[in-house]
Amino acid sequence: MNPLTRLTLFLGFSISTLLSQTPVLLLLHVIVSFFIIFSIRKDWQEWKKRIIPFIKFFPLSGILFFGISFFVSDRLIPEIILDVSLATIRLMVLVNVMTAYTIQAKSQDIFIAMRSVWFAKGKPWKWVEDLFLFFDITIRFFPSFQEEWKRMEQSQKALAFKIEKDFFRRLKSIAMFIPDFIILNLNRADTLTTIVLMRGYGSVLPRSVYSFTPFQWSDGIIVLGMLACFMGIHSYVTV
Repeated sequence: MNPLTRLTLFLGFSISTLLSQTPVLLLLHVIVSFFIIFSIRKDWQEWKKRIIPFIKFFPLSGILFFGISFFVSDRLIPEIILDVSLATIRLMVLVNVMTAYTIQAKSQDIFIAMRSVWFAKGKPWKWVEDLFLFFDITIRFFPSFQEEWKRMEQSQKALAFKIEKDFFRRLKSIAMFIPDFIILNLNRADTLTTIVLMRGYGSVLPRSVYSFTPFQWSDGIIVLGMLACFMGIHSYVTV
């Protein structure tokens, strides 16, 4: 399955979950989410690790929603409890499903699939290639920037710099180091620009893709089938 097709399916399911207004329709999405989570049973440990912070957030959001609805609206308490419960379940289903997706999907695969679709179009538009190059460099080198920032913080601790514990003071200290951090990486940016130009960037448009991931007719049929299925389910339940 094309990575773009897979992404469309999960996004469509998430939107359908948010649009579910009745308990019956929401229950159907909950059942489907259980099947999705069961399909990644080999990665349950990673899934649990990522979902724990959200589990702490759900009760707080429910209490906040209940308090606002109780003091602002004139609805009855049972109606407010029902609305809060449905909203919390929607968030839980959405987070669980998208967490399962992020465990198996890779951003690089989605990016390659998008470039493959553009390469198949054959349009020599340089601004699109510049946009693809920007995201490609960001995806590849952002982790190295994170590691370099961590090494800089470790060096500050080794030199006995005082680490602020207060959030705003820590934010202020980080802001003071950002200009120096940017200057340190300017040389890397110049080197990267030289490498890209030496490899002939811009001489042939559109650029070729490796490995080419075609968007086939079967992928289009799957996407259209998903849209028809979701529209049919929501229309049937609404009626």
